[in-house]
Amino acid sequence: MNRPNNISATVAEPPVRGLDAVAMLLSGLCLIHCLALPLLVAALPLAASSLVADERFHQWLLLGAVPTSVIALGWGWRRHRDNLVAGLGIVGLILMVFAAFGIQTGLIDAHGERVLTVIGAVMLAIAHLRNYQLRHHGHDHSQPHAPH
Repeated sequence: MNRPNNISATVAEPPVRGLDAVAMLLSGLCLIHCLALPLLVAALPLAASSLVADERFHQWLLLGAVPTSVIALGWGWRRHRDNLVAGLGIVGLILMVFAAFGIQTGLIDAHGERVLTVIGAVMLAIAHLRNYQLRHHGHDHSQPHAPH
């Protein structure tokens, strides 16, 4: 069956506008958790038994951060083809996942978890910020260029 010329064969982009913001929020929560938790536990020892003091807190945040980041950064890369966004996002996620699970397996200690999470969260937040900027103000490499 022949397709009419006025119908685009490209797949429409899903509504991902807010995903970069959600992913940056989740990365920020990981960052705040890592940096503020030692102070909170020192000031309020009862906080040590709360949900945010639980070692699995980062794992729960990753349940939202990983798919949100993969979708937002994936669709962004598909559109603007910026390898810096992809690299920062992938390395940031790997560091955060390793930090969240490495401490439970004994591969790293609490200090290592904190350092890796902070670095990974910052990298991921930068990737999402750049992704957002490129998607909203940048060049679209998913469409062919018009001849000059």
